[in-house]
Amino acid sequence: MGRILVVDDERDVEVLITQRFRRAVRNGELEFLFAHDGEEALATLRSNPDIDMVLSDINMPGMDGLTLLDHLPKVNADVRAVMVSAYGDLGNVRAAMNRGAFDFITKPIDFADLEATIRKTLSVCAAERRLREALEETRTAEAASRAQAARLRRMLDASPVGVTIAAPDGEILYCNQRCADLLGLTTAELQRRGTAALHQCAEDGDRLLDRLRAGLTVRDEEFTFVHADGSTIWTILSFDQTVYEGRTATIVWLYDITERKVQAEALRRAKEAAEQALADLERMQSDLVRAEKMAVIGQLIAAVAHEINTPVGIALTAATHLSTASERVVGSFQDGQLRKSDFQDYIGTAQEVSSLLVTSIERAAALIQSLKLVTEGQSSTPRSRFDLREYLQDIVLAVRVQPVAAGHELVLDCAEGLILDSYPGALTEVLINLLNNAFHHAFAPGQGGRVLVSARPLPDDRVELRVCDNGRGIPAEILPRLFEPFTTTRRGSGSMGLGLYATFNLVTGRLSGEIHAESEPGKGTTLLLRLPLDAP
Repeated sequence: MGRILVVDDERDVEVLITQRFRRAVRNGELEFLFAHDGEEALATLRSNPDIDMVLSDINMPGMDGLTLLDHLPKVNADVRAVMVSAYGDLGNVRAAMNRGAFDFITKPIDFADLEATIRKTLSVCAAERRLREALEETRTAEAASRAQAARLRRMLDASPVGVTIAAPDGEILYCNQRCADLLGLTTAELQRRGTAALHQCAEDGDRLLDRLRAGLTVRDEEFTFVHADGSTIWTILSFDQTVYEGRTATIVWLYDITERKVQAEALRRAKEAAEQALADLERMQSDLVRAEKMAVIGQLIAAVAHEINTPVGIALTAATHLSTASERVVGSFQDGQLRKSDFQDYIGTAQEVSSLLVTSIERAAALIQSLKLVTEGQSSTPRSRFDLREYLQDIVLAVRVQPVAAGHELVLDCAEGLILDSYPGALTEVLINLLNNAFHHAFAPGQGGRVLVSARPLPDDRVELRVCDNGRGIPAEILPRLFEPFTTTRRGSGSMGLGLYATFNLVTGRLSGEIHAESEPGKGTTLLLRLPLDAP
């Protein structure tokens, strides 16, 4: 909508214009304001700064139209003035145009001409308004662009990432301080030398320069540069095409990862050292387990060998006595002095000695069998079929004669007819470890106790073996990690805590079974094994 200020001292003009343009006013296309001299017109313009056009008479009382033209730029420089006068001589027209009038209309007014002039003037005003708005938008956009460029430059200057912007001819248009620091140069040196500086500092400079010149895009590639002091700088490098200050350019980002690389290398070396230490620890642990096994077996062999001496000694004494008695009877018989009573005495002695010899030799044979079982009972022995009851009897016999079992009751409860196809050597190590562990740990020194070894079949083609004692039990804080290496309640008494760890590995590995511990402090401990009758 155009706003028009009509300035004329004739009241009839207001009526005529209102009547002539009533439709345009009603439709909201035009709005007219009226003043009757120049002073009133200036006051109206000051209170209505959005007036587009002034339609003014020249000859008026007070301030005339030409004087009004002189004041218009001071009040509203954008308003357009069209002068109306009954004196249309060239002097008035020139005077009005020289003072800034946009157009001139003579009286009597031709309203068709007036309407055309108003439309033309308002059209020019609208065009000028649009031009001013576009210019203002351009200025605002330029200011925003300059402000954004300034912010971007401040951000780049403060960025921890090295940034360089280079023209296609190799000229460096911009580089931040971080980029210069990465290469050990000054920003002035970088800009003076251009992209050749990047080429000379990069370990694979030709490849970098070729890709820059080709206008390629690179994302997050590892690239190595040489610092001015000779040290190696690892970077993540990216570059892309951009426009900088109206010029086609390539922006290059350099992100320093040297510290990360150094840390990664240190971590790799630490990992290798840890793996080597772990391997050494596992080897030492294996050696300790093996040494503990050999110590247990050595104790068993010594104990069994000591026990063998008794029946062998008795048998030797009995055999010597029988030999002496036999020589005496033979001598009496050869001399013809053998009496019936002497022969009867000899027969009685022979019967007693023979019985003693049989008992002693059977005892020695059983001990030798258990000794053989212990010495051959290694986890590396092949699998075989064996009667579990007979096998356990030999184990109990071998353990019962040990000094550690002295003063304790060792009981076997095993049903007959249980046949296992498994690895008796591995099972021997397991049972000896469990029994020795019970005698060493379950009872206080000087306290006698009872250990029960029992076996029963399970419905899923497995057998359940139990080693139960009525000793002191296992502390609750140790029970969950009982089968972990170096777990022991007697660390200060020479125990390394590897026996049950080796037992767990044999049961779950070689024997393909499972082992659990049940215990309450003061109520004894049960070690429970479930093994397949036919090992995989």
